[in-house]
Amino acid sequence: MNEKLRHLDDEQLLLALYGAAAPEAAAHLDACAECAAQLRRLQSRRLELAAAPLLPASDARLRAQREAVYQAIEKKRARPYWRALQAGALACSVLLAVLLYRPAPPPQETTAAHALTDQQLFNDLAEMINRDTPAAAEPLMALFAAPEEKETQTQ
Repeated sequence: MNEKLRHLDDEQLLLALYGAAAPEAAAHLDACAECAAQLRRLQSRRLELAAAPLLPASDARLRAQREAVYQAIEKKRARPYWRALQAGALACSVLLAVLLYRPAPPPQETTAAHALTDQQLFNDLAEMINRDTPAAAEPLMALFAAPEEKETQTQ
């Protein structure tokens, strides 16, 4: 601690007042008149308070303090209503999830009537490849066809 630039703070002064100051603080008190004066003021105030007679506390004041402490404890113990609201909302959402849950139906097996043979698949592919216009483009081609072609197509 730089003794010339920094004074003792309140905590260090209180430690010195009760005789528990660090050696550096005691050395600073010997060198710094301002800190020593502040420590003497604290010591005189302490002696004044120690010499003052203690007034008996009234029963009503003690009872009021005790009630205030009990009320503060009970206030901390009381559970807020929103905790119950959160628990109820969670229970409702779990119930709703259970009620709305529907398992997926098991996959249906393909029957032999719907199954394509390899030969049918190859024939369909060959027909698609040999077409001049793909089947998906035929509706678009009809938009650009000449009017007489449209009439022949509709008749």
